Amino acid sequence: MTIIKLHPSEYSQIDNRLRSIGLMQGISSLHLDELIEKAHLCYLESGEKLFTQGDQARYWYLIIEGRIDTLREGYDGESRVMHQIGQGQLLAPIVMFMPEQEYPVAARASSPATLCRFQRQQLHTLCRHTPELALRILELAGQALCQRIDDVESLSSRNGPQRLAAYLYDLYLDQGVTIELPLNHRELAAKLGLRPETLSRLLHRLQHNGILKGKRLTWEVTNKEQLKSLILSKTS
Repeated sequence: MTIIKLHPSEYSQIDNRLRSIGLMQGISSLHLDELIEKAHLCYLESGEKLFTQGDQARYWYLIIEGRIDTLREGYDGESRVMHQIGQGQLLAPIVMFMPEQEYPVAARASSPATLCRFQRQQLHTLCRHTPELALRILELAGQALCQRIDDVESLSSRNGPQRLAAYLYDLYLDQGVTIELPLNHRELAAKLGLRPETLSRLLHRLQHNGILKGKRLTWEVTNKEQLKSLILSKTS
């Protein structure tokens, strides 16, 4: 990873990007200027780690280009992708308020990435000057909690075929008929609580039944209604 102090000629670009994020609305120009003046740019190659699980949580980030995956190592030693953060999104603002002051996940670039790095204490200062920002961060934390509850509910109440069908259907709603899997085969299997060979078997079954066609990371949904019905089918 390469870290470079933000040059004054780049201040305006970062300012515009921050102002385009709902979370950062309402912050005065003076306070944004103070934030940006101490910022650094981080450049990562694909597959390079930004931080590891358990590292001291000193920084939060704005994704300028590329995508970052957050990963959590389980008790079985497997690393599971928890979230994917793309261009124009913030990474780890909630973590800046955790009492342990440690990153609960690792962060890895899934493609060449450029990030703008800010200090933990700066976000605390911004919240003191802009109470609305603190409320929006609380709202963000609430949304993250609800998502984790939904994930646990999915794992506990749905079987493997249902979890895969729900995951693919969500991608269909987001991307359309042709979907690109954002995770490789092993990562997707871990996310869905499946063995890689089980995932392969289920994908083959979806192709055999005319619901899906494609290979590797690129697939086409050929029967969206049947795919949707599998989410509720206990015998899928």
